[in-house]
Amino acid sequence: MLCTYFCNVNTSSQVPGRSPSLPGAQWPGPSISKISGPSAMGSYSVTGTCVYNEVVSLLAHMDDQDKGKIALRIAFIAETKLASVLTVLLEKLQKDEQNRIDIYYVLEKLLQQDTQGLERRLLKKIITLASNHMTETQEARNEVKVAASNTLVTLARCYFSDVMLELVYHLELPEEFIFMTLGNLSSAYALKCIPFVGMILKAMISMLALVKDSRMRQAFCGVLEKCSRAVNVYFMNWEKCPFPRMGESQFCKNILPLYSHVTSNWLSCEELE
Repeated sequence: MLCTYFCNVNTSSQVPGRSPSLPGAQWPGPSISKISGPSAMGSYSVTGTCVYNEVVSLLAHMDDQDKGKIALRIAFIAETKLASVLTVLLEKLQKDEQNRIDIYYVLEKLLQQDTQGLERRLLKKIITLASNHMTETQEARNEVKVAASNTLVTLARCYFSDVMLELVYHLELPEEFIFMTLGNLSSAYALKCIPFVGMILKAMISMLALVKDSRMRQAFCGVLEKCSRAVNVYFMNWEKCPFPRMGESQFCKNILPLYSHVTSNWLSCEELE
């Protein structure tokens, strides 16, 4: 009864500084303590239940309305209810296989805003789900893997080390979308990736014999190229980095063997990639 009242309160009044096309989710009254009885997310506050219902309703209309506006609407709700909105999105990512691309799209938009102070359990859940979706051995659509990869790159803006360590952990075996994500991270955050370059390149050297098909070689070379570009950026901007200066020899000892293998063994391949 209470939840019905709060969920039906008009939330379309314009907030100063906000576009009238994206009304704010302003829940009236003070925060209400946990209510008893089952709900869509277990024992949950009235406000939390309203957030759940609104986000689920918005996601259900992604097909017939402008996705950008819906994503911005959900991101707006998350400005004050970040944990609640993320909990809904992560639950839907696990259960709703058909709409994962749309859910990742919304999640990526949400993560573009300031997410400093995100609960560790939610941060870990995002990273684990996205990395699992990128490495699924079953016939997962590449679009889902790309969406998961893009989400991790966006998340790395505030949580670079957490994302990078997860990806390095997955470097035990060649995986196209892990390579692709590492390359994109190196491009987007060149200076931040420098402490990890040696670790990445050593892992790549150890798996050279396992990289056999053309798509994997293409992704592998993409990481090598973008790590090399990041090193060049570092040499031009090393004074901006908080860690001790690294010399050319520290990078060359790992980069040169990889380039030598690629030029000696892969340039003669007939595959276009």
